[in-house]
Amino acid sequence: MRLLVTGGSGFIGSHLAEDALRRGAAVTVLGLAERPEERRNLACLAALGARVVVGSVGDAEAVERAMAGATHVDHLAVAMREAGLGDDYFERVNLDGTRRLLSAARAARVERFVYCSTIGIFGHRVPGVAREDSPLAPGNVYERTKVAAEALVRECQRETGLPVVILRPADVYGPRDERLRKLFLAVGAGRFPLFGDGRGRRHMVYVDDVVRAFRLARERDAAVGEAFIVAGPEVCTLRELIGVILEASGAPRYGWRLPLAPVRLLAALVEDACTILGATPPLHRRRMDFFHSDSAFDLSKARRLLGFAPEVGIAEGVRRTLEAYREPRAA
Repeated sequence: MRLLVTGGSGFIGSHLAEDALRRGAAVTVLGLAERPEERRNLACLAALGARVVVGSVGDAEAVERAMAGATHVDHLAVAMREAGLGDDYFERVNLDGTRRLLSAARAARVERFVYCSTIGIFGHRVPGVAREDSPLAPGNVYERTKVAAEALVRECQRETGLPVVILRPADVYGPRDERLRKLFLAVGAGRFPLFGDGRGRRHMVYVDDVVRAFRLARERDAAVGEAFIVAGPEVCTLRELIGVILEASGAPRYGWRLPLAPVRLLAALVEDACTILGATPPLHRRRMDFFHSDSAFDLSKARRLLGFAPEVGIAEGVRRTLEAYREPRAA
């Protein structure tokens, strides 16, 4: 296997690339090197033998170089965390970038193209338990462009026969995750602000289980043309998650509780004002979505067609993640 991982300098992408390298694949990573964690991940992968192409899926020349010789593609490069940027930015990266990569994959005659979507396309508050065919309710431009990119991937398969698989991971956590690092460390230090009652359900999934799902998506013929939800073995509320982190860290208390509604309003006002001023907002809507979310997911389809069974529960995953966060980081 000659695997191309786009977004390979990121959290999930770096784990995918590392796993493939350890299993004997030839791996190319296409990723940015703007943040310190991205540079650390690329350096680690290069030391393990990966071919590194620094660039964006928005760069046609970088995509062409990265795709050369590839037999399989894991496409994770995405605009997600950026705040204060217009919709056109997300469309360029998440839609135009995916379109460019699909075209290159067709030309290279790759054997499998695995697209990383998100469970966010179902909305942030999902009644009952969602399945792959549940109604879609994207709530922000990131999620809307994910829905549109899924459509591009499906269209490409219909028109060209490119073997594609779509994975929709839930809330992924684990070592190298910078998105939830502040949550884990703040809870352990007793300085975490809980906005709202914390009763919303969280269907977390440890990164090793996500890596396993991608590996199966590359291998299983029954997966081609299908979309799969990828989540962990158990559902918990945000309060329960905080409790598990507290127990693992040995801290006596997590911090303080504040009402959610006024803070969500404040986040919207701050984000809109910063957008007008061209500044990066310190507080924004998507950050507050974390406290407003309430969802759980059915893994029956992934178990049946992918053979996917998540193995790492919340308690064990939190313990491993905290241990990784406590390790000193290279510059």
